[in-house]
Amino acid sequence: MNYQVDYLKTMPEIFADAMLGGLDRKALNYKVNGAWKSYTYQDVYEHLQLVGFGLRALGLGEGDKVAILSENRPEWCMTDWACAHFNMVSVPIYQTSIPRQIEYILNHAECKALIVSNKDQAEKVIPLKSKLKHLKYMVCLDDLNYQDAWILSFRELLKKGDAEKERSSLSMQEIAQKIKPDALWSIIYTSGTSGNPKGVMISHFNIASNVQQSQAAIGFQKDKRWLSFLPLSHSFERVTSLFSLWVGAEIYYAESIAKVSENLKEVKPQYMTTVPLLLEKIYSAVLEQVNNGSAAKQKIFYWAKQVGQEAVRKYLADNKKPAGAIGIQYALARRLVFGTIAKIFGGEFIQCVSGGAPLSAEVGSFFLAAGVRIIEGYGLTEMSPVTHVNDNNHIKFGTVGKALPDVQTKILEDGEILLNGPNRMLGYYKNEEETKASVDKDGWFHTGDIGYLDEEGYLKITDRKKNIIVTAGGKNIAPAAVEREITSSKYIDQAVVVGDRRKYLVAILVPNIEFFKKWGLLQDPPLEFNNYADLVKSRDVEKLIQQELDVHQQGLARYEQIKYFLLAPQPFSIEGGELTASMKIKRNEVIRKYQAEIEELYKN
Repeated sequence: MNYQVDYLKTMPEIFADAMLGGLDRKALNYKVNGAWKSYTYQDVYEHLQLVGFGLRALGLGEGDKVAILSENRPEWCMTDWACAHFNMVSVPIYQTSIPRQIEYILNHAECKALIVSNKDQAEKVIPLKSKLKHLKYMVCLDDLNYQDAWILSFRELLKKGDAEKERSSLSMQEIAQKIKPDALWSIIYTSGTSGNPKGVMISHFNIASNVQQSQAAIGFQKDKRWLSFLPLSHSFERVTSLFSLWVGAEIYYAESIAKVSENLKEVKPQYMTTVPLLLEKIYSAVLEQVNNGSAAKQKIFYWAKQVGQEAVRKYLADNKKPAGAIGIQYALARRLVFGTIAKIFGGEFIQCVSGGAPLSAEVGSFFLAAGVRIIEGYGLTEMSPVTHVNDNNHIKFGTVGKALPDVQTKILEDGEILLNGPNRMLGYYKNEEETKASVDKDGWFHTGDIGYLDEEGYLKITDRKKNIIVTAGGKNIAPAAVEREITSSKYIDQAVVVGDRRKYLVAILVPNIEFFKKWGLLQDPPLEFNNYADLVKSRDVEKLIQQELDVHQQGLARYEQIKYFLLAPQPFSIEGGELTASMKIKRNEVIRKYQAEIEELYKN
């Protein structure tokens, strides 16, 4: 097959190419006791040999499965790379997974070894041991004092690897050279919005091609600092770690999501990948601070915001420098307002890629004016995962951009998006029926997403096919679009719209407790909300949310507006079963959970 890109075809080839940039450069950086420590490219190279040979010393061979249950840290990547070089199959598990989910993945993937980060993760697994049919060893990255023979420390694994390396008749390079492009690289279990997760089989060529497709489309600068905070278990952050390392990045692992803002200021990264939620929270916090300031400061800010929007529309979206009268005004706006916003990201930021959910055009435009260039993209785990991204020189807000090189896009009559390319998965592990249902005889992957291509070839996602609501009056409604309008209110955190075969729409809403706490203290008399339960019982809260809905639904057609709502008694969460491990709302689970309350709304 003729491709636009001359691909390296396996992950060891990608890694070898990355090493050509110099072995003494910093590669993976992490924080210990308040100080940043580093692994160089040489350190990573040496460690992944020891990890791989250590796994071989434990009896694992080619094709065996190694699960990783850990937060982001250098050992995560080094284990992943080791598996890739020794033709073992890595199986990432979200650190937020509960024991039942861990048990299912370990058994379904037939994992022989499991890498866990700390005691909390180990304690999830130990009680399951008798139920784990294939698991032989658990390796703890932290030094923990377990006496069980099947549990060892990462330090012990490296020691075994060193001894195995000395007596092995084959070097790591000789083992890696035998790996075929279609060899299984990883099984990635989709978090799933219902039922058990499906194991997506990704080959070496699938992921190697996506690494190179992403770089060919975006053109990240080499030898820059990247901040990593999205879970490596998710395919989006994982491919980011791979292509950033390939282009010589210094990867810094954020201490936690709560400390991202602090780590941004410390690391001063040039790049990162993100989800809209983080950007929207930063944007809301900026607006809140401005609105609590003096009238003079508010006037300057909103003037600068207006100038910035004009600069984005005429110049910045096309990566051009503002000129003329707008250029003069924009330079002043940057000095007075936008320079401060840029410092939130460390002051040296070049760009970030946003994915996983739609990014508000208002938020994207605002940050672009502030010098923080956000390009929105699209992908699915089954496509390794990136398929579309906005052109760096032509950002089109509200779209996920054009197809990456060698990715083919087709739109069916009902609007479903079909994809194909070298990055399309091998199939679902042990699930031929689902594979045949998702990949047709011509090789097209049916995404289940609804959308269209505009006149310039930019893809616009409107909703999930199975989520489309058909009202009793025959109106087709994409609930995601309605939910985006509703949650554009800073007082509404999450929303699920309901109304299939009904006369009108209703919604289950989760209010934002932080903003309501601030709002409550400004009332006369002040309203105190000590916890979420206090919030959802308040008639004042319900009244304000109705006012917010009246404002934020003005751009919707009458039949798209929700008529009644209920406040969820608890925020949606992974533990409560309403969210997947990648923080997507399980719409069907929410509707099932609140079915009785929904029926009451339709009695009004």
